[in-house]
Amino acid sequence: MKAVEAIETRPKNRVLVSDIQRFSIHDGPGIRTTVFFKGCPLRCLWCQNPETLRFENELVFTAEKCIACGECFKACPHKAIKWEERPVLNWKLCKACFSCVEVCPSCAREKAGKEYSAEDLARELLKDREFYGEDGGITLSGGEPFAHAGFLAELLPLLKKQNLNIAVQTCGHFNWQTVKPLLNMIELVLFDLKALNPELHQKLTGIDNRLIIQNLRRLINDKIPHQLRMPIVPGFNDSEQELEAIARFLREELREPELWLIPYHRLGESKLKKLNTELKPLGLSSMSEKELRQKAQFLASLGITINSFNFSIQPVNRT
Repeated sequence: MKAVEAIETRPKNRVLVSDIQRFSIHDGPGIRTTVFFKGCPLRCLWCQNPETLRFENELVFTAEKCIACGECFKACPHKAIKWEERPVLNWKLCKACFSCVEVCPSCAREKAGKEYSAEDLARELLKDREFYGEDGGITLSGGEPFAHAGFLAELLPLLKKQNLNIAVQTCGHFNWQTVKPLLNMIELVLFDLKALNPELHQKLTGIDNRLIIQNLRRLINDKIPHQLRMPIVPGFNDSEQELEAIARFLREELREPELWLIPYHRLGESKLKKLNTELKPLGLSSMSEKELRQKAQFLASLGITINSFNFSIQPVNRT
């Protein structure tokens, strides 16, 4: 408690956080608390956290929680809610004023994010420090945490004063000069590689990958501790042509011998109907471990060490 109380209250930059997930085991080493910042420059078609894409706050409506009390209908000043035996929301008319949130007794209507100052967020994260152990710590995720570099410049020193281990999960699309001063306060960068082909990357994420590849090269050249990760989405970025190009790029250009594979799952799709979003369900099944192993073995045959949460496959010797 002394560490928590020692943080000064000097509100400066503030950010929106969509969730603070405790006891995470897949967001870096050990037991971690993962912070999901709102705001991301990418629009990945398979996004698992669509509530983090927009930088501004937004309404989340969970229809299953609605008890049809009518309070939201009465409170909405923009006539975005119509009454048809139960409230029906017109997303086009919604201005995210959150009048409906304030009167909803069942929490069917909520804000997607909660605003924090660096001091507020540090206090919240320090509550979990006794669970981190030697290897665990805090992972900053999102969204894109490096999009909030000014906020991180305030938050990270507060956490490092308490000797906490910090990891950051990034899509790689950020301003290097802005982020570089922060890297000496970060123990591990979890760097996502969605696709190598620029046109494919543009199709899958809404933006090309030139800056991402440039930042990856800088990260490696500066010997910043990192873990290179690739989400595998069946039919989108898992063709043999794309995987072979990635393996060759890692092995021959970057001298990067290791890649983590993250299997696609459908958990993010359940969130789409709660949001006003352009993303649509992909209609894919979650990737099985057998399917993931097949992709891993193919990459290993091309000389790359492949890790996943449940297995590791060493590369085949190449002559």
